[in-house]
Amino acid sequence: MRHDSNKIFDLDNQSKIAKVIESDFKDQTKKEDEFVHRDGGWGWLVVLCTGYCFGILIGMCNNYALIYVELERVYNGTENHVTYAGWIGSMSIGIQYIFCVFGSILIDLFSPLKIGILGGVISSLSLFSCAFVKEITIYFLTYGFLFGIGQSFLLASTLSILPHYFDKRLSLANGIMNLIGSIIIVILPIFTSIIINTYGLKSTFFFLTALNAVPIILVLTFKSRLPKPKDLTLKKELKNSLGIDVLKKKMFVAWCFMTFIGKFGYFIPILNIDHYAKLAFPDKPPVIVNIVFSTFAGISGIAFGKLGDYTIKYFNHVHYHTFVYLSYGIVQVFIPFAADYFWFIVQIVILGIIDGILLAFIVPISVDLVGCSKLGNQAIGYYHISMSATAIAGPAVAGRLYEVYNSYDIAFYLGGITSIIAGLIMVAFYFIINHYEKKKQKGEEVVKLNNINRIVGF
Repeated sequence: MRHDSNKIFDLDNQSKIAKVIESDFKDQTKKEDEFVHRDGGWGWLVVLCTGYCFGILIGMCNNYALIYVELERVYNGTENHVTYAGWIGSMSIGIQYIFCVFGSILIDLFSPLKIGILGGVISSLSLFSCAFVKEITIYFLTYGFLFGIGQSFLLASTLSILPHYFDKRLSLANGIMNLIGSIIIVILPIFTSIIINTYGLKSTFFFLTALNAVPIILVLTFKSRLPKPKDLTLKKELKNSLGIDVLKKKMFVAWCFMTFIGKFGYFIPILNIDHYAKLAFPDKPPVIVNIVFSTFAGISGIAFGKLGDYTIKYFNHVHYHTFVYLSYGIVQVFIPFAADYFWFIVQIVILGIIDGILLAFIVPISVDLVGCSKLGNQAIGYYHISMSATAIAGPAVAGRLYEVYNSYDIAFYLGGITSIIAGLIMVAFYFIINHYEKKKQKGEEVVKLNNINRIVGF
């Protein structure tokens, strides 16, 4: 009997030991599977590479203002040439944002590295083909459509990779990316202006082709680190890649709606400003506007990128974008009133600072509003598609208004007002959604308290 009891005791001990071993094994497996942001290391090399890619992406948008002026000069005798010139640039940006969601889906299915390479190849080939275009309408295909698609894939890859390496220092990493990018954005119009004035449009496109081929090499550093769910079917993987859950986040939807309204006027001072400066101040080279804007955008990007790491404890990052649209709209409305070149450049300085703030917080806001880095990629995609239609319309409408009234004044007024309205909409939505969430939370607490009272018998 004693022997049997010892045997039972041994079995109990063995059972406990087995449970402990099993528990330790599960904890170890969990630790191995658990993803931890490094906030450094290889990530800083990735930041450097994303800085160049981001510089080319944004630089090509800003740089188009110089191409816009040259297209207006070369095709001066063509009907609607000013409208077409504005439309080609805005179409490229709009296509870039529309296909950014598709790029995000492809990144989830494959990787940021592969899609980044694809984007670089398409961008380079489309710019190379632009060098041989004779009719202005063909640019809609080569520059407006194909180049836009290539840029969308590179944009999705560039913006999605930083959350793979950074969490607590994400705002800082994003700010450094903006700083490096802004250096390129500042330098790019200087060389573009020299090449356009010296060699013409064809050689300029060859030059831009070479610059856009560099990211093909740089994205090789984009090693994916975010864990992917295992044993997923293609259907489930596509469903996860679409990231429909982000659309359940009310504040995120409100942010996208603000962006949709605000982006109508946002690109008018970026794409149409060089043509306006050439008309208003014919004795001043338009490239000065690009340099000043890009320089202060870069300084602002790194400064507010660092500031964002500290202010996240005190208020939501989305407030930065609310401030951006309100202030950007006010400055834009007053552009036609700057009769003196000095005050015009002061306005460009302010717009550059504001633009740096906007760019510095796109990734942090996307991650913050959806609640995790895994959905950040999809959030960025939906953010960009929300602005695509109005981004295409704004500069094209500005070009048409110039052809009708021989002035950009109405375009600046219209663009500024839409930006201000966008900021006010976000202020209203923020208070409404916060009130709703607090009311919902209070109701849930009351239900929990009633359930507890019912259980204990009160």
